[in-house]
Order: sequence, then structure tokens, then C-alpha cells
Amino acid sequence: MKLGLSKDEFDYTIPLVVAFSGWLVLLAYLYYSYIQYNQDIVSLIFSADGTARTGTLLVLIAPLTSGILGYALRERLKMYRTGYLEQVHFKTLFENELRETLDRLILCFVNALDSKSPWTKGHSLRVQHYCLMIARELKLPEEQVEQLSIAALLHDIGKIGTYDDILNKLEDLTPDEYAMIKKHPGNAVSILEPIPQFSTLLPIIRAHHERIDGRGYPDGLQDTQIPLPARILCVADAYDAITSERPYKESMGKARGIAEVQRSSGSQFDPAVVRALAEAHQKPGFIPEP
Repeated sequence: MKLGLSKDEFDYTIPLVVAFSGWLVLLAYLYYSYIQYNQDIVSLIFSADGTARTGTLLVLIAPLTSGILGYALRERLKMYRTGYLEQVHFKTLFENELRETLDRLILCFVNALDSKSPWTKGHSLRVQHYCLMIARELKLPEEQVEQLSIAALLHDIGKIGTYDDILNKLEDLTPDEYAMIKKHPGNAVSILEPIPQFSTLLPIIRAHHERIDGRGYPDGLQDTQIPLPARILCVADAYDAITSERPYKESMGKARGIAEVQRSSGSQFDPAVVRALAEAHQKPGFIPEP
């Protein structure tokens, strides 16, 4: 059973009611006058001295007046509706264009970072893949999954300001060089902060090198002080670093990489996230396509 009026019906029913209301007024007046005074139409319009009755004339033009008002109301509603739909359409186009621009901007950031060092090429995309696999195991809400996905792509963007010879160094880093490397989460926040759409990503990116035991950087956060998406990003980032070839080490196998991450569960990494990584490791599609 249908209740109420649709928008299309509403747009036309109300003006029609207004338009016909004048006729109802006129017919009611004529009927009342005929019943009460037994007057014909001429007697209603003109008085005994032949002058027109002002009140009657006003009632007689009621259908014309109400018709004009009804038509004007219909056009006004139509214009409002058309303008509203155009506004919504424009808003949708603008949002789609803005999202596409942000997607391209993210890709530019990733490409710029990949160009810094051949050893880290593809790292951000792989980390994103592992993050999404872990997120599915943990059944994260869709909003957090989207934030985590973008944060994974941008988490190392602060290394753009790091010297290439440090990123590609074969020997152990000096304390000063390591201190420079540790600045990259904060540098990433500084780079991305001017873009309002990235504001929800900044706490994730800043905290992706924090540790559960509080010995991480840059803020020494511990346990649940670290946002869950950042804890996931921390595990995925470390796992890819362990299993990828770097100038200072050879690549470990995937299974050995899982074991290495599990060894630091509860100290460096969130145990629940490590378990989710191990479970995801057994699923098809865990290894990202090259």
C-alpha cells in the first residue's frame, strides 16, 4: 500500500489544489447566495441601482487569481527542483574531480619516493597490500580501512627530505644519520599537513614507527596510545623491510619473515596484529603481484 506523495506528485498536486481552490470558492458562494436569497447571477453582480457589487466581483475573479497563483507556484517548485538537482550534480562532479586529483597526487608522491632509491621501489604498494590483508583479518570498519590504505602509500613520504647516500648506504648508519632517518614520520606530517583531506591520516603516519613497549619514535607512545591503523602499518612496514632485498642485507623468505615479526610480538609489535599477519599469510593472494 502506497502512503503519501512522491516528489513528482507533490510538485504538481499542490499547485493544482491552489489553482482549483478559486473555483471552489466561487461555486460555494453562488450556491450559498442562491439558497439564501434566491438570487440569479445578474442580481449577485449588480445592486438595484445598477452599480457593481465589489465583493461579488472579487469572488468572481477568484478562479483567475488562484489559477495564476497555482501556475506561479508550480513554476517556482520546478525551478527550485531543477536548481537543486543541478547543484547536487555539480557537487557530485566536484567531489569526484577532487577525489581523482587526490588520487593522482598520492601517486605522484609514491613515484617521487620510488625514484629516490631502487631498493625501496614498490615498497609503499607492498605495504599497502599487507595492511589491507591484515585489516580484513581484523575486520576493521570500512572508513579505517580506507584511511589505512592511503596512509600506507604515504607513510614514507618524509624520506623525500633524506639524503640519497643515507638511504642507499651499505654500512651501518652513524648515530647522526640514524637520527636523520628517525625524522621522516614528522617530516611526512609537515609535508601533508597543508592538505585538509589528509588530516585523518597524519596520526597514523606519524605513529607508524612507535612500539608497543614505548621505545619507538618520534613520540615514545606505547600500547593503545598508538592508533590501531598505525600498529597495523608498523607490522606491514617491518614485514616488507624484512622480506625485501636492501643494500645492507639479503631478502628473507616469507615464512622466515613471519617468524621474525612474531619474535618481536608484544615488544615492538601488537600481538593481535602479528596474529592477523600470520593468518593472512596462509590465505591466497597474500603475496602481492609484482
